[in-house]
Amino acid sequence: MPAELYRIGDKLVSREKILTALDAILQERAGGATQREASHVAGVPRTFVSNLETLGELRRGSRVAIIAFPVDNGDDLRELADRFGVEFTLAFSQQEREHAGFDDPAQLFNRTLDTIAALQDFDVVLVLASDWRIETIRRIVEAELIGICLGTSPLTADAHVDLSEVEAILCGLRSGGNSNDSSDEAPRGMRRIRKQGRRALSGAAQLVKEWDRSKK
Repeated sequence: MPAELYRIGDKLVSREKILTALDAILQERAGGATQREASHVAGVPRTFVSNLETLGELRRGSRVAIIAFPVDNGDDLRELADRFGVEFTLAFSQQEREHAGFDDPAQLFNRTLDTIAALQDFDVVLVLASDWRIETIRRIVEAELIGICLGTSPLTADAHVDLSEVEAILCGLRSGGNSNDSSDEAPRGMRRIRKQGRRALSGAAQLVKEWDRSKK
């Protein structure tokens, strides 16, 4: 595979060189190195490492939705998601994807539109799918998207989800971000926003049930 090179002014920039340096920095930090020590690895300022971590940090305490297809352990994935309180989990095998149970194409189209609309109410969408599908959903959904690539598109056979990887992501997203404010202490406007959020998520959960009922 040819290297990806970019001509920027009088510079020739290698994408591979950048990614290699980023991997080295992250491995150093994960191994316990300080930001300053990690910055020496790639010869960049310490502030670059700090900005890099800020750019890649997952939002904690977020409302999470999960979409996975085609997978062979969808039941296990849903069980894991339920343990973490994920309200919106769509997991399809290839057979379920091909036989969604819609006799009317307009019904399938409307359900898809409703699903896209529902995803806008979440902070993070975790997508386990082919490379092309992940990028397509990334362009549609305004939420922060975390993609786990199951293979190159088109995927026609079920892939196996690494549940430990999903659990690690959900653990990171669940920690922190929880407010201790009671509804009586919170401002009236904030209480209204929270109530609207609960209604939106309740509707999303109902949408998941409708998808599950349509599977044959």
